[in-house]
Amino acid sequence: MIRFTVYILFLSNVSLAQISNDSTSTNNLTENISDSSYYTVEEFEKNLLELYAKLYLFEDKNNKDDFSIINEPLLTDSLIKSRLNALNHQTPFDVSYNQAILSAVKLYINKRKYLISKMLGMAQFYFPLFEQELIILNLPVELKYLPIVESALNPSAVSRVGAVGLWQFMPKTAKMMGLNISSYKDERRDPLLSTKHACLYLKHLYTIYHDWSLALAAYNAGPGNVNKAIRRSGGKKSYWEVRSFLPKETQNYVPSFIAVMYMMEYAEMHQIEPKKPDFLHFEIDTIQINERIDLRILEKWISYDLEKIKFLNPMYHNNIVAASNNNPIALPIFLIGDFIQLKDSIVKYSSIELSSENFNTNEANESYYIIKKGDTIWDIAQKIEGVSVADIKKLNKDLDVHHLKTGSKIIIK
Repeated sequence: MIRFTVYILFLSNVSLAQISNDSTSTNNLTENISDSSYYTVEEFEKNLLELYAKLYLFEDKNNKDDFSIINEPLLTDSLIKSRLNALNHQTPFDVSYNQAILSAVKLYINKRKYLISKMLGMAQFYFPLFEQELIILNLPVELKYLPIVESALNPSAVSRVGAVGLWQFMPKTAKMMGLNISSYKDERRDPLLSTKHACLYLKHLYTIYHDWSLALAAYNAGPGNVNKAIRRSGGKKSYWEVRSFLPKETQNYVPSFIAVMYMMEYAEMHQIEPKKPDFLHFEIDTIQINERIDLRILEKWISYDLEKIKFLNPMYHNNIVAASNNNPIALPIFLIGDFIQLKDSIVKYSSIELSSENFNTNEANESYYIIKKGDTIWDIAQKIEGVSVADIKKLNKDLDVHHLKTGSKIIIK
């Protein structure tokens, strides 16, 4: 069982201030939370937009007006208020109508429609996993929206301060929580493991504050900053009462979360359709392996795009799955059988320490083709430029061209 302390620090990728501990001087604290003006929601969203612009999820050249203002003339403040009130009755989060939340919601309505479209699509891949772990720990399912604020549902997202993954773990926090980081594997990028530990951490924060908005504030700024804000407020116990004493970016973190929740719940009302994702959750399966696997070798043997393999397995560095007990490899379900059938060969060639010179030998380059179900020798010749049926017959003299065996490897060049 993982033990946590009240001063575990967790910095999200949208937090631009350094998390401070209780030894921070009063002067520094006053400078952080002073007086007059909070960050405006617009300033906060500008920082968030800068992050999104760096993530592969939003590199869509066909959407030049990605974040342009698209006003809805029939949408009134009173309509937004009524929807927020309805949402407030359906969630343990405080979705009280106020100007901060209204401003955040309007920004998403007017400027973030493409973002929400993308997230609705990606949700079909990630939300079943999030919901499963949240339900196991009896946590609010609305917490599934938090990784949208943290990472835009990108398991490979890296913040400017070094937070990584869907849930944006800093290295120190990750290690304290039992997530391993090595030369070949970073479990902060593992969708399942990072979700399990993020849920444990959020549950721990709620046991401290008994207020989900304060728990989110602590997730963003660290429990130390929230504890200071509570003391400076004279011992108030709710987020909205201590908000003015929190770091500026945290003052808008909870409104941003609520705005994302609103948009994901009411997307259809705003005529926002999901952008189709590359994968759906039910299309993927996982197999546990103990041997060393080179993802480049895996690509060649199962004839599946390396970038897609890496997307499904973001925790592995340098294309290597190191030999270890029960390392998961996620693949489309239709490839699991091929992987099992070809595993011995994949492991064999992956175990060879290949130099750049011998990596392109006849044992491991495009000179071979793995026969797929339904392939004919004529199909294969058409797929591969510069290769004829006669070439394949000549290079594979023992090949029965009328009865190709699925999973067999043939020479093509």
